[in-house]
Formats: sequence, structure tokens, C-alpha cells
Amino acid sequence: MDLQTGDIASFLDVQFRRSLVDLALITDISPRVLSDAVFSHSTGLALLLAPGEGERGEEVSDRSARQIVSALRTRYEIVVIDCGGQMNGANAAAVEMADVALLVTTPDVVAVRGAKRVVRMWERLQIRKAEETITLVNRFTRNTEIQPPLIQKITGTRVASAAVPANFKELQASIDSGRLHELDAKSTVKQALWGLAGELGIVKESATGKKSGGALVKRNSGAFKNDRGSIGRPRRRRDGSGRGPGDSEGTR
Repeated sequence: MDLQTGDIASFLDVQFRRSLVDLALITDISPRVLSDAVFSHSTGLALLLAPGEGERGEEVSDRSARQIVSALRTRYEIVVIDCGGQMNGANAAAVEMADVALLVTTPDVVAVRGAKRVVRMWERLQIRKAEETITLVNRFTRNTEIQPPLIQKITGTRVASAAVPANFKELQASIDSGRLHELDAKSTVKQALWGLAGELGIVKESATGKKSGGALVKRNSGAFKNDRGSIGRPRRRRDGSGRGPGDSEGTR
């Protein structure tokens, strides 16, 4: 729902003519219509992209956002929605509908104050309570004066145990080439993100305690009550066959 500046396509070197806006004026989003709007990536992700023309984001109302999110959650086990850094009706609806709201900040005064303002705004608009929000610390170093416990105290949210380290050198080559999905498995950034996925309960671990094949799955019992959606594999029929292309990514 980052409708003006969302650019996941660049991170994955994707060119696709369809976008989320194509679903905005459709009142009944069928599985076929949804499949036509998403890009099936080689990784198994199904990407519903932001429009190439940012001004077209205004065509997505809060009502259409709710319909789109509802359609996604009926087809995919896990949906990640990127809501960007600005609030509008569409991404407010997405945050309100989410099982988990993840607020990303960096450990500096300006960013943490900004995160606090977002949390307070969500509360005033009755979108989400502070205690229902998880804050992720990005670009983290152990030497910074602002540590996660202080961020938790200032924002009133729960801070994720996993923190993404400040190690842009690991990312630069992958980002510049549009191959972020090929980031080295030994990367401290990638390991931190897998740790976050485990903390949120969307990574299935094998009996050995290792992430099984890097597969992202949604637990249907216990982890999130009244599951309302999530990046995941398409829901499977009872005979075990898949119904379509892989995961849906957007972020939240």
C-alpha cells in the first residue's frame, strides 16, 4: 500500500504492466482476476506491485484496499503489505486488518520520535493500539546510545528481539543488481530477517531446529487467533495440489 513510492519491483528486477490499481475499481475480485494482477516471481513469490505512476495511487480508496486485502488473504497463507512512510485511507485500512503490524525504525532520536508519532496517530484514529504493534529496529549497532529497551519505552510498543544490523555493504551489490533474493545465506542481515520471521511465527522449523528449506508458512492454529492473512504460498486444496503461483509480497 505504499502507492506512490513503493518499488519492490526494483529490488527483484521485475517489469510488469499490472499493479494494485488495476484491482481498485473491481467490486468482485475473483481468483482469476487476482492471478492476472500479480507477478509470479521465480522465487515463488506473487507480487502485487505499486503503480508505475504514483498519482494513480489516489484511485485506491480504503474500501477498495479492504477488498484487495480480503481477496489476498483468501488465496495466500501469508501476505506482507508495505504501507510506506505516509498514512492514507488505503494503508490505514491495511494496518487495521493486519494480524501483525510491524513498525520499522532506526536507533536515532528523529526516527524514534517519528515512530512514536505514528503509534499515537494509529491510536487516535483507532487503527491499532500501541501494545498491538511490534517495532523492528533497522540499521542496529550495539554501540548506539539508543538501544531497543529505550525504543520500547518511548513508543509503548513491543520491540522485536531480532534487530537488522547496520551492514549495508552486504546488501549493496544485491540491491544494485535487482537480485536481493540472492543475498548470501551467511549474510548477517538475512539471518536477522529469518530470525524475525521465526519470532513472528511464519517460519516452519524442522525437527533439527533449522528453517525448513526457507519455506514461509502460516501456522493455522495458536500463533495468530482469527488469522486474517499474511507472504505465503497459495492455500492448497485438500488433495494437496496448489491453486496457483507462489507468495504475495507487499509489505507492512
